[in-house]
Amino acid sequence: MTGLPLAAFLPVLPVSAAAAGPRLAVLDWGLAETVLALQLTPLAVAEAPLYRRRVVTPELPPEVVDLGLRTWPNLERLRALSPDLIVSLAGYGVPTARLKSIAPTLPLEIYSQQRAPYRLADAALQAIADRTGRQAQAAAFRQRLSETLERARQRLAGYDGRPVLIFKFSDARHVDVYGDGSLFDAVLQHLGLANAWTEETNIWGFGMAGLDAVARVPDARLVVIAPGPPDSLKTSALWRSLPPVREGRVVQIPPTWVFGALPSAMRFAEQISRVLQPGASS
Repeated sequence: MTGLPLAAFLPVLPVSAAAAGPRLAVLDWGLAETVLALQLTPLAVAEAPLYRRRVVTPELPPEVVDLGLRTWPNLERLRALSPDLIVSLAGYGVPTARLKSIAPTLPLEIYSQQRAPYRLADAALQAIADRTGRQAQAAAFRQRLSETLERARQRLAGYDGRPVLIFKFSDARHVDVYGDGSLFDAVLQHLGLANAWTEETNIWGFGMAGLDAVARVPDARLVVIAPGPPDSLKTSALWRSLPPVREGRVVQIPPTWVFGALPSAMRFAEQISRVLQPGASS
């Protein structure tokens, strides 16, 4: 089976079902945004209300059913909904064998030991498109992504080349920093930006660190994923003493899903190019 896509080993939905729109239950937000990018509205998504605050776009319609936790959704509700297909993140949450006892299941990888989320997200897009008859929509989305990346590169044409440190606060004194193996690092490479974080990361592409980690890259420009630093930290001597903060090299982008797929990559490219383009205010 080496070299063949996972979708090749799964039965294709009947043409009539595909035309009407297959009823998909999606247990991961990166895969949910991928389904939406294919112009399909999922029947149900795990932690749907939180998706709307953390992922933001593509927008999740209000009629989508909430399945509960992504780590362990409400299986009774899932069974009662009787979806045509369950789309899950391989190796995360409910075992695939248990999901298959409820409905046909498509387990997909994005974050794994391969540390190639951008490539795997593209493969997931194609697998879902092939399974649901949305190949034309997949091609159209890839075109929009390519155009977005090109516009982002053009905005950054006059950027000063300073490496960027991308992080979000986990609490007032600790941050998750995104480096090798992260979706955002892959986007930086597409945009020709240098990532200031060269230390070890996990399979999700981030390292957990204290603010001393920021101090170790004094020449970086800080890109903070909202929400930004707590008010108590903003006025502290520790925060103000950091060279990038002291010198006004801090920008913030709106909530962007750090464990997303290609739609999150597109949103991140758009947001970071706008805050880093020459003339943008910090």
